[in-house]
Amino acid sequence: MKKFAILFVTLLLLVSLLAGCGGGGATTSKDLTITPGKLTIGTEPAYPPMEFIDEQTGETVGFDIDLAKALAEELGLEVVFVPVAWDGIFIGLDTEKYDAIMSSVSMTNERLPNFEFTTPYLANGQVIVVKPGDQSVKTPADLEGKKVGVQFQTTSDIACQKHMASGVNFELIQYDSVDLAFLAMRSGNVNTIVVDMAVAIDYVGKYPDLYEISSASLTNEPISICIKKGNTALKDEMQKALDAVIEDGKLSEISVKWLKADYTQNIDTELRE
Repeated sequence: MKKFAILFVTLLLLVSLLAGCGGGGATTSKDLTITPGKLTIGTEPAYPPMEFIDEQTGETVGFDIDLAKALAEELGLEVVFVPVAWDGIFIGLDTEKYDAIMSSVSMTNERLPNFEFTTPYLANGQVIVVKPGDQSVKTPADLEGKKVGVQFQTTSDIACQKHMASGVNFELIQYDSVDLAFLAMRSGNVNTIVVDMAVAIDYVGKYPDLYEISSASLTNEPISICIKKGNTALKDEMQKALDAVIEDGKLSEISVKWLKADYTQNIDTELRE
């Protein structure tokens, strides 16, 4: 009877251990997201070529959209995009409206303590766009006395405000979207635009007779996936998926598709703001 009792207890322990392994042990990626089986991504779809609405199909397309789809496939999840205005995009992440932000989010010293980031997936910095043939801006100090357009509350805006605080005086004009900033320059309402490198490349490629990237840049701030602070489990899974997409060449293909060149290799990770 004693031997039977010992055997019975042993069997109970074994069953409980197996149950523990199945329910709360090795966590799958599906257990890490807000909605089971889905990867929900917050994005501002007005920032070509990174994320924007295709006028022909009405669908959200772009660099970040293709990358998010590739990552979701690696994770075995369905990707869902949540459109959100830029000025509320980080609040939405903190209040768990979506699992991550993929919307050309720059890594900065200000953001690093407040969010989780994967390693960068795209080189980026704040560049200065001028009209073709304009040789007046060769260094950031040459913004002195000019009208400079930026998108409100972006790192372009922040970089310009820091530059002004350093003693360079110019008129900073903030717009609700990057499209409006470029339209303002086209209309002659601003002399230059400060914007992410990828966006500048796209606009110059489409309208070479209207815009040109100057030799001056304000910052180096590579682009990464932004995840809620403390959610290291999801960050680790996203990092694994990103590593896989880099390894199989998909990320390079996405860069060439949207930027006409591969800006995903040998990324400068030293932040300069």
